[in-house]
Amino acid sequence: MSRILIIGNGFLGSHLFHEAKINQFDVFVTYCHSKSEKFIPLDITNEKSIIDCFETIKPNIVINCAANTDIDFLEKNPDIAYAINANAVKNIAKISNDYDFKLIQISTDSVFDGKRGMYVETDSTNPINIYAQSKLYGEEFVKKYSKNYLILRTNFYGYNNEGKHFFNWILSNLKNNKPIIGFDDIIFNPLEVSNLSKIILEISLSRHVGIFHLSSNEFFSKYQFALKIAEHLGKNKDLIKKGSIEDIDLPAKRPKNTTLNNEKLKRILYTPITTLDDWLKNYQ
Repeated sequence: MSRILIIGNGFLGSHLFHEAKINQFDVFVTYCHSKSEKFIPLDITNEKSIIDCFETIKPNIVINCAANTDIDFLEKNPDIAYAINANAVKNIAKISNDYDFKLIQISTDSVFDGKRGMYVETDSTNPINIYAQSKLYGEEFVKKYSKNYLILRTNFYGYNNEGKHFFNWILSNLKNNKPIIGFDDIIFNPLEVSNLSKIILEISLSRHVGIFHLSSNEFFSKYQFALKIAEHLGKNKDLIKKGSIEDIDLPAKRPKNTTLNNEKLKRILYTPITTLDDWLKNYQ
């Protein structure tokens, strides 16, 4: 049986760990600042910490979900972006061949500039903010140093137990009758996080290598996404106001259309791709 190490117990990492456990995989998860016995201590910015972890676990598969995704914070703090999203990935990738594990690097749709959308894996990247640039550097380090790897570009949504992220923000505001602005010029095709976790595990356990785009078959503007949530959950749609990202003064630029073409993925995938409608029907 494959021995899986998930680096990072955040939104995606915790769902991956849960999915792996219920499928009875031999799985471990790390966390940098936790003293819980359930987690393996690991500081990915420290090479010795990585070696100690891998010596203890001896994984066959390593799924790196660790990242700093605070886009505006990173725009003002590029050293932190590159330390966590790039140089730490280099540390893991350089060791991967010595310990003979398959490295799965979770990347982002933001490595593209968003000028046209429906990007395929071979399209040229062109990040327009520090976060995306740091994630692209992470990709490059994986390709340079690891012989057995997957780079999985994606975007995802879902319910977060800590009340964070886009879906929870929409839901919280609607429940409290607070108006929100939904950008109609930001377009994406995200996967639901539990569905994404199943897909990541499937492809990680396969013999496939290289870059894959993990995305849904349907795309939305952020405005349309918020409307669907309100409709399905019986909330007041009038609270959702249409707006433009151009009207908001943010430290970091956002790519406008980061939709990913998933045809390469679907040629090898057995796990069904969940639609937003189906997920919302079952969400309560």
